[in-house]
Amino acid sequence: MSQTVKKNLLAAFRYLLKPLVRLAVKNAVMFPDFSRALKEAYVDVAVRQMTASGMDSTEEGISLIANVPVNEVRDILLSADDPMEAAPDFSPLPTILGAWHTDQKYTGPYGVLRDLEFSRSDYSKDSPSFTDLAHAYCPSVSPRALMDELMRIGAVQEVGNGFYRALKRSYVPEPLSAPSISMLARSTHNLCETLSTNLSVSPRGKDLIETRGLIQRSIFTLHGIPKSDHAAFDQFIRARGQAFADDIDNWLATRDVGGVQDSMQVGVGFYHYIVNEEDEKKFAKEFSN
Repeated sequence: MSQTVKKNLLAAFRYLLKPLVRLAVKNAVMFPDFSRALKEAYVDVAVRQMTASGMDSTEEGISLIANVPVNEVRDILLSADDPMEAAPDFSPLPTILGAWHTDQKYTGPYGVLRDLEFSRSDYSKDSPSFTDLAHAYCPSVSPRALMDELMRIGAVQEVGNGFYRALKRSYVPEPLSAPSISMLARSTHNLCETLSTNLSVSPRGKDLIETRGLIQRSIFTLHGIPKSDHAAFDQFIRARGQAFADDIDNWLATRDVGGVQDSMQVGVGFYHYIVNEEDEKKFAKEFSN
């Protein structure tokens, strides 16, 4: 593989993973959990490749293909029936809130919660602070980063004079149903499978899919439409659906003109999307045409 192809693929992976990472962070799926899931996917793909080639899927062979240490391959294969068995269970936000409510150093008389100063001042040298709490229970995480996130999610509020009050005892991630998560997985997986298949199309393929690929259509703007037209666009595509892709293209084309102020990128590819401009700009810088 040329270095340019590898560089572009890595840029593409970072780009397409960002929506999934945002969803993961919002629902308390931290990097160690995500990292293990990715490692398990590498091991699974390596096993399938070896099996398809008529080879025995040995730990050493899997390690060679996936570039995952043999001992980690062994752990993943042993825990295949229970993927969460070996997954880390430490999450800073629920840990810090739980400690604030249960550690007697940080609860006052009769269990009433203390308001904590962020760090000890000259006037409170003997009183525990939030920084002390963070160092005791989440030593690898910045106390300031913890406080900022706790305030962002409404679990803690500033009460004045540099003191903070815990408003929630537990950190409850955004609820998602099993069917909705399953739909996310299958929809994303199938889209990526289609795109991957079409990237591998060869004019000398053995069957129709290898020579023509799978049907893939996207209708999108070049310059963006006025934000005031977005509600109308949403209503239009919900009513007409994918079967009317040509009509959607015509609808956008009459509004997709250069020089529009406060424009937004929209499109349809069996789904309605709005371009994340920050992700788009970073991807454009990293990708080599």
